[in-house]
Amino acid sequence: MLPSVLRRPFRIPGSTASFLTRMSSSSSSASSPTPLLVTPSQVRELLSKQSRNQVVVLDASWHMPNLDPPRNAYDEFRNKRIAGATFWDHDIISTKSDPPVPHNLPSPSLFADACSRLALSPSQHLIFYDTYGVFSSPRALYTFKAFGHDKVSIMEGGLPRWIAEGNPVVSTPPKPINVHEQHDDREASWGPIMSELLYRKRPQVESYFIADIEEHFTEYPEPQLDTSVVRDNAEIVANADKGDPSASADVDYVLDARPAGRYHGTDPEPRAGLSSGHIPHSLSLPFGTLLSPKSSTDPSYQTYLPAEELEAKFREALGQKGWESIKKGERSLVTSCGSGMTAAVVWLGLKIVTEGKARGAVYDESWTGYAAREGAKIEKS
Repeated sequence: MLPSVLRRPFRIPGSTASFLTRMSSSSSSASSPTPLLVTPSQVRELLSKQSRNQVVVLDASWHMPNLDPPRNAYDEFRNKRIAGATFWDHDIISTKSDPPVPHNLPSPSLFADACSRLALSPSQHLIFYDTYGVFSSPRALYTFKAFGHDKVSIMEGGLPRWIAEGNPVVSTPPKPINVHEQHDDREASWGPIMSELLYRKRPQVESYFIADIEEHFTEYPEPQLDTSVVRDNAEIVANADKGDPSASADVDYVLDARPAGRYHGTDPEPRAGLSSGHIPHSLSLPFGTLLSPKSSTDPSYQTYLPAEELEAKFREALGQKGWESIKKGERSLVTSCGSGMTAAVVWLGLKIVTEGKARGAVYDESWTGYAAREGAKIEKS
């Protein structure tokens, strides 16, 4: 058993499990802006030059609920990951809602508690990847940005690109090392083991391993949510009721990142019983149109399009006048999708194109929360 002084409940509604409090800290220092996108070679260089107190790699993979056969992102992490990587679970580290949406932003206290347990510090450079290339990693980046953690990047191309470029992976479940023995990769064992404790409540961890970690980390402080980058249902409904954004500067543009068939109402939603269609006056920009074709490598992956091509996609979706108003910061652009996941792909694309200057926000509940409400106005065309 873990020493009682180190046990406390992970603050998820309905959870009674107790896990190890993992802690983190390091001093802040002035530095150049952190790039939103990094390549595997850049990640490899960072890992070779900096300690875990400075840079942490996190697997932020997530899979659609209607996959056949189903996939479990954490099981995949346990059996194939970058050495030392930590796992960020979008569904577990989230606020539950009614109607149910699987991965709303966590509360500030839940976010801080999860970060503490995963040994994350506000001053660390966090690099997220996923198992597609660009899919769920932008959501993790968005989440941390929303809570003021600015030193965040995604690794373009994700784990498939990492592997395709000849980099090694760990293919065995996390296992604690004996800190009394000489290990060159001692710090690399912390992330996987803390992930295992948080999400699986195992394995048995000896007190010497806990003490070794405690020497290096303190608790992640509770942050404030930047409410300017998130929209709730009431705000989306009120915005839609104002009418066409192209006719009034007081209306925010809303871009829907779902595939076009779901936006138009001709294809079904992946969640049973949920109508397809779209929010009145919202516009369609499927997240996949912002990504490159799949690479010819094995495994294949996708990255963002070059910035000039990304801008052309936004201009095409919004119109010249609408795009210019967004680009100049005259109004906000809100992104939506099925449940807030790929909306972050479009949100990050906007940040890339405008070098972070545009006012972007994510409708956190997105279509799952919107369409599930009684009386929701749904357009199909």
